[in-house]
Amino acid sequence: MNEFYQAIEQREDLKGKMKIIGIGIGNTPADVQYFKEKYKVPFPLFPDEDKSIYTALGKPRAPYFIGVKTDKDGSSQVFYSKLGAFGKPDNFLTLMLKLSGLE
Repeated sequence: MNEFYQAIEQREDLKGKMKIIGIGIGNTPADVQYFKEKYKVPFPLFPDEDKSIYTALGKPRAPYFIGVKTDKDGSSQVFYSKLGAFGKPDNFLTLMLKLSGLE
């Protein structure tokens, strides 16, 4: 994920248009902070100690990736939802750009 984040950040045309967040299922704020520091995670991570986010998403196994597009009218739509690893970061970025309509 760090490599995927860097692939986004290296492109001026994507800064501010594509964001990554991580959700720590069942994790406390301290757990999330430890993970963030240990693995040098550059994107925001959110604790989900009570698993409310996890439950709202339908209790998917991890890793699970969701791509959400915000339209000009402020509405949102899911354009990608998949369980499992995504392979090479550059290939995943190409897929996300295509599916989101950013490229």
